[in-house]
Amino acid sequence: MMHGEKNTDMSMFFLFTIFHVLNELEDGVVLVGQDGRIRWVNAAMRRFFELRDREVAGMQGEEFFLTVVAPTLERPEEVSDAVLSSNRERRNVHNLELHAVTPEGREFWLEYTSRPLNIYPMLQHRLDIYRKITRWKTTERRLTESEERYRMLFNKGSDAVLVFTLSPDSMPVRFIEVNEVAERRLGYTRDELLNLSPLDITPPERIGEISAVLKQFRVTDELLFEMEHVTKGGRRIPVEINALRFLLQGRPTVLSISRDISERKRTEEIRKKAFEQIEQNIEQFAVLGDHIRNPLAVIVGLAGIEETPASAKILEQAALINGTIDRLDRGWVESEKVRRFLRKHYGQR
Repeated sequence: MMHGEKNTDMSMFFLFTIFHVLNELEDGVVLVGQDGRIRWVNAAMRRFFELRDREVAGMQGEEFFLTVVAPTLERPEEVSDAVLSSNRERRNVHNLELHAVTPEGREFWLEYTSRPLNIYPMLQHRLDIYRKITRWKTTERRLTESEERYRMLFNKGSDAVLVFTLSPDSMPVRFIEVNEVAERRLGYTRDELLNLSPLDITPPERIGEISAVLKQFRVTDELLFEMEHVTKGGRRIPVEINALRFLLQGRPTVLSISRDISERKRTEEIRKKAFEQIEQNIEQFAVLGDHIRNPLAVIVGLAGIEETPASAKILEQAALINGTIDRLDRGWVESEKVRRFLRKHYGQR
């Protein structure tokens, strides 16, 4: 008898210790008896659902969930059936997420788990655990929002963004990320691009050039250079590339922002041709005067041999032509000033 009483005392002490520990947890705990009624809830559970001194012991488990837990859930219909059916059938429930909002607007997240408890003297009982995961879900939401903002910025710009890793000898490896602009411009799908490397979209005769440029990452983390990209259809697009090297999970990685400069190149070509024409015109100005003056001097000499009304008229017109040539000479001087200005400000040589 004494031995039995000692075992009983030890069991009660053991149970008291367990309940004391459970009551100190930050997670909610509900003990459900073999008859399906609530036997006990811990302090955290009372805080979660603002039970205060409300008596819930003796309440049916289904009634407890429907009247205490479900009213706070954002979408109770999505989880109620799973919880209630598992309770009736005594099935385990693992990691069911519950999104709750109190009448005051306080939002919190719980992860619901239900499992059998067969510890004497609580045989055929069930332990429902409401694990608090608000901090984790808030962080997850912020990460999702950050990723969405990143995706928006990544895809909504006008420049192609391609991310690739570098081998130990600074050679480019496959793309690990591309934006929608890169897909549209190059004519590849995302999956196709992720199976390519920068060398696959570089003209064959310029692969040595791009390899030499990328090796500069050994001494710098940022490069700006011009290159051509080859589309899936074989068209070449001149691009200006701003490349930034950084470490991603310990691996050297390059963020390449490529701007289509086709229009700029066309404008430069037009400007170059215009400057070449100006140069040609200025050079023609320089010799035009001499080309006119030489035969004009012969005409004046012949007209001066005899003093006749006709020769006088010829000399008069020759003087007018010479004045025109003088104005051409002054125009050449002004044109030379224009040429020097263009050379200074537009780099024309």
